Amino acid sequence: NLGLTIALPNPAEVGADRLVNAVAAHALWPGNLIIVDFGTATTFDVVSADGAYQGGAIAPGINLSMDALYQAAAKLPRIAVEPPPGNEGAIGKGTVHAMQSGVFWGYVGLIEGLVTRLCQEIVGPVTVIATGGLATLFQRHTTAIAHVDGDLTIKGLIRLHQLNAKNPT
Repeated sequence: NLGLTIALPNPAEVGADRLVNAVAAHALWPGNLIIVDFGTATTFDVVSADGAYQGGAIAPGINLSMDALYQAAAKLPRIAVEPPPGNEGAIGKGTVHAMQSGVFWGYVGLIEGLVTRLCQEIVGPVTVIATGGLATLFQRHTTAIAHVDGDLTIKGLIRLHQLNAKNPT
């Protein structure tokens, strides 16, 4: 018992982590939802107001993308995930600044673009919840994310236990 249905042709394809996050979000917030998880992959999951998991989108995780850039390009250094410093803008004035701009603002664009496109396919208002290690950082730089819950996955596991325990507490 998931507390929601899976409205997909092949439910077995959905990752357990994505379903656990969907279970928690549906239990915590009313209405249509998009859950953005900043993990190894950056996932976007859609849950309808009536509790149907609709599917979503999967993009490379930001750290995975940065590792690939560092390893594949001989002269590019390893950098931290953060916006360019100060008010320097998006136009990089040096290699590190250009990488920070491309990676950080590129992912902000990914978030905003996918949330916008997903919302176009959902009837009614949508609440966007983010989780994962970089959720708070990105929420500070976009209005696309309404809430951050760093404990969403554990809350989903607890909810699943409650739904399926013989003597729920």
